[in-house]
Amino acid sequence: MLSQPADKWAILRRLRSLSDRGWTQSLPVGVFIIHHPEGIFLFDTGQSPCCNDAGHAPWASFLSNFLAEFTISEEDSIVKLLAKQGIKPSDFKAIVLSHLHDDHAGGLEDLVSEAPDVPIYVSQEHWKAFGENPLLASFQGASPNHWPKDFSPRIINFEDKAIGPWKQSYSLTADGGIVVVDTSGHVPGHISIIIKGQTAEHKPATYFLPGDATYGITPLSKEEPDGINDDPLRALQSLKLIKEYARQTDVVILPSHDPDTPRLLAESVVFREARP
Repeated sequence: MLSQPADKWAILRRLRSLSDRGWTQSLPVGVFIIHHPEGIFLFDTGQSPCCNDAGHAPWASFLSNFLAEFTISEEDSIVKLLAKQGIKPSDFKAIVLSHLHDDHAGGLEDLVSEAPDVPIYVSQEHWKAFGENPLLASFQGASPNHWPKDFSPRIINFEDKAIGPWKQSYSLTADGGIVVVDTSGHVPGHISIIIKGQTAEHKPATYFLPGDATYGITPLSKEEPDGINDDPLRALQSLKLIKEYARQTDVVILPSHDPDTPRLLAESVVFREARP
């Protein structure tokens, strides 16, 4: 499930994931706090600490439960982790979801109960695929039964504003410091974020938050999409766009599930494509 060489036969890639009962090392579930002069933004919300409770997941998500196991406690809830950073859910200007899979939107229910007025963003394509089709979303690893009541997120409609190799983008801030780009493939309408920011030493830096466009730096370098998506060729194209952006711009890439991401962030490690 972590990655496979790209080919057009999505069903074969899924069968490989299902038949391989070996496990990776433990992988993190990353969320990102983005501080900007216009306010504080949250990218993804993590997994719910209730995810292992009987009856929590919809019956249709059995396939996702077969492919992943989560070790998580109540202390790992997004609200409690934010409190350790001195942040309340109501402090956020906006919450941006890369997509609605449980490990990226599982904390949404708790956040909205604490701060119902904070806007939540998803892409138009993803909302049409998952939000308007809850049964499909359940089969694909989401839990619509735990989305906020009457969930109606703000929809990202991309504009014809090029950034790097992407012909379209969506700016979350007036200064273009936080920009959303399409990285579909893992799921329809998956999005990533580009941040024009600073290092810990206050030097200019560009950060790229790929969500699940890639599970780690190694599969990105090898151009191997995850093994469970429905559109491996589109996922591959997203990887190629990310790498092309990295060739054009010095960028720190921070995958949500790479154990090395905290170090990459702390040291502002610029992505360099591995050479043969």
